[in-house]
Amino acid sequence: MLSTSLSTPAIALVALSGQARAEQPTPLVPIDIGAEEASSRQAGRGTADASRASIYVRERATSTLKLAAPIHDVPLSVQIVTQKLIEDRQSLTVRQAIETVSGVESSNAFPGSLAFRIRGFSDGGANLRDGFRETSNQQDIQGIDHIEVLKGPASVLFGGSLSSGGVVNIVTKTPLDANFVHVDVTSGSFGLVRPTFDVNRDIFGDRSLELRIDGAFDRSRSFRDFGGAENAFLNPSLRWRPTDQDEVLIRGQWFNSGFSYGAYQSPLAQQTLSLPLSFSFMDPNQSQSHKDAERISVDWTHKLDSDLKFRSGVSVSDVNYDLGTDRFSRLSVASNGYALSRSVQSGPSWVQDIDLQNELSGSFETGPLHHDWLVGGEAYWSLNHTIGYAVTVPTLNLLSPAYGVAIGQPKLSSNTRSRFSDYAGYVQDFVTFAPYWRLLVGGRYDSTVNSSLNHLALTSPWSIGRAQKFSPRVGLTFEPVPETAYYFSWSNSFVPTTATTSSGAALPPSAAEQWEVGVKQKAFDDRLQASLAIYQLTKTNVATPDPNNTLYSVASGLQRSRGIELDASGEILPGWNVIVSYAYTFANVLQDNRIPVGNLLAGVARNAGNFWTTYEFQADSILRGFGLGAGVRAESQRQAALPNTFELPSYVRLDASAWYRFHIDQHPFKLQVNLQNMTNRRIYDTDGANTLRPMSPFTVLVKLGAEF
Repeated sequence: MLSTSLSTPAIALVALSGQARAEQPTPLVPIDIGAEEASSRQAGRGTADASRASIYVRERATSTLKLAAPIHDVPLSVQIVTQKLIEDRQSLTVRQAIETVSGVESSNAFPGSLAFRIRGFSDGGANLRDGFRETSNQQDIQGIDHIEVLKGPASVLFGGSLSSGGVVNIVTKTPLDANFVHVDVTSGSFGLVRPTFDVNRDIFGDRSLELRIDGAFDRSRSFRDFGGAENAFLNPSLRWRPTDQDEVLIRGQWFNSGFSYGAYQSPLAQQTLSLPLSFSFMDPNQSQSHKDAERISVDWTHKLDSDLKFRSGVSVSDVNYDLGTDRFSRLSVASNGYALSRSVQSGPSWVQDIDLQNELSGSFETGPLHHDWLVGGEAYWSLNHTIGYAVTVPTLNLLSPAYGVAIGQPKLSSNTRSRFSDYAGYVQDFVTFAPYWRLLVGGRYDSTVNSSLNHLALTSPWSIGRAQKFSPRVGLTFEPVPETAYYFSWSNSFVPTTATTSSGAALPPSAAEQWEVGVKQKAFDDRLQASLAIYQLTKTNVATPDPNNTLYSVASGLQRSRGIELDASGEILPGWNVIVSYAYTFANVLQDNRIPVGNLLAGVARNAGNFWTTYEFQADSILRGFGLGAGVRAESQRQAALPNTFELPSYVRLDASAWYRFHIDQHPFKLQVNLQNMTNRRIYDTDGANTLRPMSPFTVLVKLGAEF
């Protein structure tokens, strides 16, 4: 169970623009890729709170873009969820934290997994952690420094298996140039008790060796009958600077969880919407599920000179699942409208991801052009072994449920192995030319192999699919004034598939193409950033059933997403922070053998918006130390399934928070209260094929934190 990642805060010394020239009224200053992180660490010396950004803005997404340039200058749609925003909203899961980004939602998947629906699509099997791919990603919110979201096809830098709609990169906490101990304890609805800690030490006082360990433990009941969870998390990291030219960053992570899988599942049926959220479709006699995740990553950066850097990194992660008899593979309501048949698939599963990256980056001049360039190579392997046991669970009467029933004996039903490998090379060049123009070009060539084996079919060999694909990207930014940037981008990507034709041949990977135009704006002395994007994203080669043999597939599906997205976040006045997002998304089927043309993609609201604001009284106020926050999230109706059968209702959810900062013996304390879903709205998400997932009802959270 290892995760060896080599993404250090200094991948390259990149200049945002060329040297100051007489004809250029606004010279662009060279920026080190680690400048933002370094200044944050220096600001935080001696205190954890000071090291955290005081507003909802972060200038760069270095790990995701592999580029030191500010997001404002890059012709791509990138949003960041900062640690302060996570703390102010008291998000306990990644799916809650990601709500503030337009066009992005956590999809209905394995409890605690990092699966996302971006611009209507949730077709990828992997996401990023510290810039490395993982299909086994599980993450406690305590270990997150911030979350970077790149919208649109991302294969140009990260290869296939990522969603056609974009990628979410979880950036974990790493050592700071500070000494502190921070502890919190949170208590709340449904029996939640959650202590956390964060310890940081500059061991020798000269920044040569820094250690950070943070962790969490929580226990809670589910708002649904018979459900509950108990989690333990540990996230150590070490930064070593043996020389002025070298930096080594080692990250480790351990996450153990026992949880009620069935508490997250509801039938994909109209009847579910009329039942109380607390209604349980599982039985107390069904056994609980468990998971254990371990990772280690190592990231080494060597500065060859002021304009050239080499980075090498490896990440290894292992996740072991022991799925209990509470895990439903299918929930089906009979035609009478009340008899629920419950199919269970329990058993162990093991997932391993290995990602190796080597990159060379730097900057140079060619006449009037300034280049910030990157050349890299990657080898990625993902392994999965799953053993399934079918378990008989009696039918449940939704009108008069009977619990405490006998659970059948498990019977072996599946034993499969799958492997995915990807060998790739990629290049990227960010060119500054003329007074106000910047060009981003890049490309990646991938060679992938996807194979699977069914151990129960002893005569069946490995099913192997191969694909080679070049993924290009080009974008252009025009900045008539430093505060305003207009941009255009075009990108192409792919997602390999395991489906086969009737002849046994592997289908070609699905391909995605996106056109996007937008504008980015800074205001209030760059303390507030806003962006407006208009895009069209088309996905081709979608696997659909073969009309001549429905056991196999053909690559004839075509789906498209069109939309408008608005994001704005930052500080309007000292102490007054705000974040606003809105997405109009029209995602539908253009061609398919099974799904009617025009059907809308499941779970995608035509209109979705989020607003959150906080104000903390300043030092000159009689109410200094007090802070207040309030927010609203709304979504219009969404289709529950594909093909379309019924709609999930629209909703408006209200949240609020209040806190007070004070000192005891010169040690800072903070008492915070959050109210989530104050109107107790009944809200469901969908996976579009098998189950609905209920969102939390009215929840109260109280947290007390201290620093020593």
